[in-house]
Amino acid sequence: MMRIQANIYADCHENVRGYQGAMLELPATPYEIKDALQRARVPEGGGYTLESTGDWPDFLWTALFNASPLSGENALEELNLLAVAVSRMDEIQVGIFEGAAQLHMEETGKKTITLKELINLAACLDDYEFHPDVTNDFHLGRACMEGGLLDMVDNLPDEVAELLDPAKVGKALRHSDHGTFTSRGYVYRGVAVRQDFYDGEHLPACGESHQGLLSLRIEKLDAHGTNSGVWLELPADEKALRWALTSIGEESFDSCRIAETKSAVMLFQYQLAGDEDISKLNTLAGRLQDLQQEMPDGLMLMKYKAVLELEQHPDLDMELDIAANLWCYDFSPDIISPDEYGEYELQCAGIDTGDPAFSDFDFHGYGERMLKLAGYVFTPYGAVSRNGQEFVHEYTEQEQAPGQGMAME
Repeated sequence: MMRIQANIYADCHENVRGYQGAMLELPATPYEIKDALQRARVPEGGGYTLESTGDWPDFLWTALFNASPLSGENALEELNLLAVAVSRMDEIQVGIFEGAAQLHMEETGKKTITLKELINLAACLDDYEFHPDVTNDFHLGRACMEGGLLDMVDNLPDEVAELLDPAKVGKALRHSDHGTFTSRGYVYRGVAVRQDFYDGEHLPACGESHQGLLSLRIEKLDAHGTNSGVWLELPADEKALRWALTSIGEESFDSCRIAETKSAVMLFQYQLAGDEDISKLNTLAGRLQDLQQEMPDGLMLMKYKAVLELEQHPDLDMELDIAANLWCYDFSPDIISPDEYGEYELQCAGIDTGDPAFSDFDFHGYGERMLKLAGYVFTPYGAVSRNGQEFVHEYTEQEQAPGQGMAME
């Protein structure tokens, strides 16, 4: 599958020293998009711009990023929607897509094409006809004369048809079809334009949509097929748990395994698999739900993810206890980079960091040292530290003292 790297930059942090935004691979799930916007520190409803690298076909790369970075309220979701569509295309469909985009620009008289227009064209490729490797009027004329693509040529006697100029025949057919040539072949629309798939405001659903803060694909231990089993959305009540077991024909989760995980906490997508305790995971999801409801803007979940970074990827028992002990940590999401913190400390001391003497100053290294001195560790979600309050152990032993993983990355 095609993978594309989108780099996200919050407009409000454009001039912050050391700010690097966040990287996201597309296609992405809604969970991954939300997490990337948090790592980029894009405020709720705030503006951002996108830059991209990766496997876009050349014509799309030019259309999307040749002029300037993408921006707009739904830019990331729209780019993801397009990435999902392109990732499912074969070489023939990519060729049709290029021609459809080129035809659209020729018909509208514009030299550029919008992301919305590209999404709509990608949804109706079946409306177009494509002849690969036919890249000029001469080749089109030869194909026409050999394959019966133009009625007026078919009706001519053979001795007359042999006198025809293939290039002129191709030109006549192209004008008749309102077609166009691309580097991949000849494209024309075979049916009338259908209604737009995307209206520019209401984003269609794409890919998997999970409702749980932890979503598990559960399958039998002896399952061998891909995408087998059933998705279990956590937190779940007893009825939902029983339904999941019934769906795969088992009596107990002891006879099942976790084949795949999706979560609002990215760490869990890579960590939770195999024979983790479903009951504990359900409890963890419930605690995450409580955190989300405590601060609906996602700040508490950001804090939780920052603490997991601080504790250097703890096990499930520690993840459960951390979720119930967040008061034991101080969190500063407004610290955007070590460089910014280092500059802030100098400015608080009355130092003019705009002086030419600081042109080669290592703000990043100084900021890291100052953060460490203050007991903080910088994470992609902000700076976090242990504050000394008593940590209540429920699933972990007292000897598993949190905070021992505090080391500057």
